[in-house]
Amino acid sequence: GGFNAMDPKKPEAWDDDQGHGSHVAGTIAGKRDGKGVVGVAPMTRLYAVKVLDKDGNGGFSDVIAGIEWAASRGIKVANMSLGADEGSEALKRAITAANKAGLLIVAAAGNGGGPVGFPASYPETLAVAASDIKDGVADFSSRGPEVDFIAPGVNVKSVKMEGGWEELSGTSMATPHVAGLAALAVARGASTPAAVRAMLSKAATPLPGLTSALQGQGMIDAGKLK
Repeated sequence: GGFNAMDPKKPEAWDDDQGHGSHVAGTIAGKRDGKGVVGVAPMTRLYAVKVLDKDGNGGFSDVIAGIEWAASRGIKVANMSLGADEGSEALKRAITAANKAGLLIVAAAGNGGGPVGFPASYPETLAVAASDIKDGVADFSSRGPEVDFIAPGVNVKSVKMEGGWEELSGTSMATPHVAGLAALAVARGASTPAAVRAMLSKAATPLPGLTSALQGQGMIDAGKLK
């Protein structure tokens, strides 16, 4: 199912019309069917919450409505492969309330190579930086003390909206790796955002040569989730 936060008259019209969401969804839950790629958590149930238009633009009010919709339905993990240079008090309140309701938000650190954006900067979220194919940090990946984890974000192959597959780069591509791992943590018994965060932290290993500002606690090994 899903929810279109951008059009109150058509809340059920949540189909992807940009392609970004489809690529992210494939990384989280692509089927193990011998085609294309397999998602991090292929048996996860996905809900499409549309908060951006076909050009990838949207406002805080739409993002907040999407967060509130997910939190009110008992969803445990929200992938937010989006961001802004500045936050807002309303967005901060919504994320705090969602966290208290049991929704863990996993957010992209940003692609500007500078400070971590919003909502990733908020302490209740998990901010994800992007690694490259050599386990270094991607040049574009935003950085700072707010970064929690790092995941592959360069030339990530996943679903193409029109069919088939394509490779994209960005912290948007890194974030669903961690969101999928968070879903696995929930499946392994982590029942609260704090418990999920703790399980992911125990399964993370720092990449050599990178500071915590670039990678947070490091890269998570799914095999160590317990």
